[in-house]
Amino acid sequence: MRIVDFYPSQGSYSPGEIVTLFIEIEAPAPKNLSLRIFIQHLTEPFIVLEYQSQIKSGSQTIQVDWNPPNDVLRSWTDFPRYGFLSDFSTSRSDPDATLRKLMPFHINGLQFYDWQYRHDQLLASTEEYIDPLGRAMSLDIVRKLVDAAHKHGMAAMPYLAIYAASADFWRAHPDWALFDEAGKPIAFGENFLGLMDPSAGSSWSHHLLKEGANTLKGISFDGLHIDQYGAPKKAWNAEHESVDLPRAFADFIQSASDQHADKTILFNAVGNWPIETLAESAVDFMYIEIWPPDLEYRRLAEIVVNAVRLSHGKAVVIAHYLPAVRPANNLLADAVILACGGTRIELGEDARLLSDPYFPKHEELSEDLYANLRSLADFAVRNGEWLRPYTLSAAEKEAWSNGELNPKFISIDETILTLLRRQPNLLILHLVNFSNLDLQQQWDVVHPAPTLRQNVEVKIQMQHSPSKVLWDCPEQDGPQNVSFEHSDGVLTFNIPQIHFTGLVVIHE
Repeated sequence: MRIVDFYPSQGSYSPGEIVTLFIEIEAPAPKNLSLRIFIQHLTEPFIVLEYQSQIKSGSQTIQVDWNPPNDVLRSWTDFPRYGFLSDFSTSRSDPDATLRKLMPFHINGLQFYDWQYRHDQLLASTEEYIDPLGRAMSLDIVRKLVDAAHKHGMAAMPYLAIYAASADFWRAHPDWALFDEAGKPIAFGENFLGLMDPSAGSSWSHHLLKEGANTLKGISFDGLHIDQYGAPKKAWNAEHESVDLPRAFADFIQSASDQHADKTILFNAVGNWPIETLAESAVDFMYIEIWPPDLEYRRLAEIVVNAVRLSHGKAVVIAHYLPAVRPANNLLADAVILACGGTRIELGEDARLLSDPYFPKHEELSEDLYANLRSLADFAVRNGEWLRPYTLSAAEKEAWSNGELNPKFISIDETILTLLRRQPNLLILHLVNFSNLDLQQQWDVVHPAPTLRQNVEVKIQMQHSPSKVLWDCPEQDGPQNVSFEHSDGVLTFNIPQIHFTGLVVIHE
């Protein structure tokens, strides 16, 4: 008998919800099967599940149910593993099969990209409709995908743009539009769309908020994913009064949040703009789409750390686009983002890679990249409480420190990026290996994987000896104890090996 795969039935579970585990096996002949499943939460003692059954020959999936202790996420927004869907065509078959392919990556939220009838009329008036690009779409398929997402523990978030209207609507409402300094209406995509004034109290703002409310009434989405285009950054209304776009964004977010208090509200900080305003807004987590000139890994790290800091510890999701033929770029970017306190929107349709800002242009993963991304996802989830502050009280969150780059009291090889987190009684180091590379390396330029490092020495100035030091990385099955010495105020230990990334947890 051979165990082919092992994964949960959902991307996330609610407190008190039964967890279902799937075990795919191949058996050469019928037999009595006896399984023991060991489950560990951080460094707590193992929980052992025992399962016995008669199995048949061939391929099959065994289902094991488990009632976990109450240590699961309160909300998916505390530690989002965001994915995407982009096919809502009338010809789509078996939406559930698509969602099952994402379960092994622990995806717990999905952006429904370009699902809408029009930018200014989100819900079509008929079940089947033609979208602005001429694609045949189906509201029935949208609903089935939302239902499948919920079945698999994933939130469903519909896309809308804060100031985009179809060309016909735009021309029919010239006094609702945005204008440039010369008084010319602002178009997007060679008049494919027109940009409208989203200021609080404007006619367009009222219209789009109503469209959002109609959407949430008509389909059981879990919130609104609001987009912008990054430009213009300056605009005027029909009376040629300057429009404060950052303030307009924040006001719209607040209105949407007030109207839908039980829903998730997200907003895209395109090009990391206007990050200061959005960080203080009512968004449930930070969503940042990165564009030139922010192409260096160091800048990627700084953007994530800054967003966590400005938002007082909110989760961060990064969108940036890399082709599947650059596995080292994808894995190193993911490692940097995770180390700094964020995650990346990366996988979606049929477990394919988000490689282009037009989401339907997703790409197939190689077997190696698939396996490495899955190992990284497992690593992130099993260490989630050490990576995010969601388990802390409000007072503890105020004292929580995240993303201190290369602290001076830590001595380690200069080619290894070191991110420091502090939690009560814990010192956490998240490391990213840049051997044979450097932080000035551009993530959009082809480069090799970092060189595997072994027995990397770490020295930390600490007054007291810790009770234990743990090391985990995607290549391991979980945290392992590391031997250490403490002498004259210096803690010394060696990391067994690091390829892309790993985590040191020091119990003070």
